Amino acid sequence: MIIPRTCKDTLTALEIHHGDLVEFKKTDGKVWRMRLLDTGARILSTTLKTPGVEEPKGMTVFAFHAEVEINGAPHRLEREVGSNRSFYDPWVVDGVHLWLDAVDALFEFMQETHAPCRLQENAKKSLPPRRHARFALQDAGKRICPEPILPWCPLPPDRISIDLCYRGEDCWLGAYDGASAHGGLDINHPRGTLLSAPIDFDNQFLYNSTDLGWNNNRWKGQRHWGDGTVWILDTSHMVRLTVPEHRPLAAGTVYAEGAGVYVGDHDHTHFGFTVLDHGELIRLDPWILFWQMYRDASEGKRS
Repeated sequence: MIIPRTCKDTLTALEIHHGDLVEFKKTDGKVWRMRLLDTGARILSTTLKTPGVEEPKGMTVFAFHAEVEINGAPHRLEREVGSNRSFYDPWVVDGVHLWLDAVDALFEFMQETHAPCRLQENAKKSLPPRRHARFALQDAGKRICPEPILPWCPLPPDRISIDLCYRGEDCWLGAYDGASAHGGLDINHPRGTLLSAPIDFDNQFLYNSTDLGWNNNRWKGQRHWGDGTVWILDTSHMVRLTVPEHRPLAAGTVYAEGAGVYVGDHDHTHFGFTVLDHGELIRLDPWILFWQMYRDASEGKRS
């Protein structure tokens, strides 16, 4: 299948099958082509007695890869999850930033009991049950969105480290209890740590609240971009909101005190990132947002 996309102001998210060809029209009008050839995943280390079976405080580090052909040249893209290599820079291939977000093969030894992060199921019976790989793309000359992204929380120096991700495992897709892919990014910080809007939001609200009997306070902020893409950012474990719900929120505004409700072993805030792109809701690694935050912070950008 040929999947046409045109570079826009925000990054492009998509999930594809083996054999699919992505034709990505760049800002300069040239078409960048990527065909997905193969994917795979493997365990690098684990404390589990049986791979894929959760154990309390189990630890697993794994890798996954995609074999692709870009503009006729072969490339192997490989990610490591559960170590500091989880916080990676995108590949730059022929003028395109390329993030390999997930492959379905990793769920041969991982469960999905700790928030959704697996690739989407297919409605057509003639196709495999799930797509094989998830990517994000952007013209290398453009940012992931047209505005600076401000710090969502106090940024750890230099880069996020895996030891700050709950018990040292809860990065995006990280192996909670050694065998369940984590559907977000946890960052440990003290109860009451202030959370600020990294971008302008059109609307924001609690979708779970302890006041309504839930075990957690969970929040979403929505942003409709001019190119038609919608971003949904979410946080969990907040002590309280500091702004009224269902109102726009300007970038840089403190909206909550984080890290204090239903946190388990360590005070932390859970961060999530979902993109509505070409009619599909696609969950992505929040690290992509933080990657841009670090770049903007280093360049001294402000909204």
